[in-house]
Parts: sequence; C-alpha cells; structure tokens
Amino acid sequence: MSDPRTPGQKPVILVVEDQPDERFLAATLLEDTGFSVIEAETAERALAILNDRADDVSVVFSDVRTPGPIGGFELARIIGVTWPRVRVLLTSGDAGDQPSDLRVSATFIPKPWRAEDILAWVEQAAGLPQGGGSGPEVIGPGGKIMSGSRET
Repeated sequence: MSDPRTPGQKPVILVVEDQPDERFLAATLLEDTGFSVIEAETAERALAILNDRADDVSVVFSDVRTPGPIGGFELARIIGVTWPRVRVLLTSGDAGDQPSDLRVSATFIPKPWRAEDILAWVEQAAGLPQGGGSGPEVIGPGGKIMSGSRET
C-alpha cells in the first residue's frame, strides 16, 4: 500500500463530530500533535470532503451518533468500500453503541476517551512512529476484537 502524501507533509485527519466542544477538543489535540485536521459536523459532510480530498485524508475520527440519515457505523462501511486506504476510528458515549455493531474493519474507542489512546491509534493508522503499548481494541473483519496484536 503506497502513501500518496509527499515526504514532510502532515497526515490529514478528518474529525466528524456534531458537538462543537468535542470536535474542537479532538481537532486541537490532533493539530497540537502535528496533524492537519479537517472538521465536519455530519457524516454527509464528511463524505463530501472525502469525495474531494480522499487522497489527502489518512484517518477519519468520527462519533457514532451523527445527525442526519448516515451515522458513524454506516460512514465506516462506506469508507471501507469506497476508500479502503482511509482508516476509521469511531467513538461513542452511548452505552448502546458497541464495537460488535461494526461489520467492517474499524476501531472503536468509547467516550470518554483518553488523549493518549487517540494519539497512539491515529499515529499508527497514519503510519507514524508510535510510543508503544498495546493500544486500544481494534475490530477486525467479522467483528473479532483485536487487542494490540492479539486476537480475542
């Protein structure tokens, strides 16, 4: 898999969150760590951005619950089919949203999330060196939970 970014270019993260404070927090965290960030309030807006800039975007970091007809799980499915190179990180504070709801390879981190977990995962997904540790749970094909490099 080749990386279309030019050397020295910051990885681009698309943050999808309808709550302005949470979107600002995630965007600021990522920008302060050296990423370029694009923000979207809805999954529909995120898809429009990807239609125009998918070659630039390395990671989509989205809330599961977004306003409009497309939620985070469906957004992850669409991205997985249309732009399989783009990694997806989903988050939710609703106890009813579970990683088992995913039908495609994506990562789920429950809210409230820790900055270290988000940064470690995004750095790995964007192909940057990371600080180590086992990292958050990753949902693989068929809904299998992978913790770090171990399948559970």
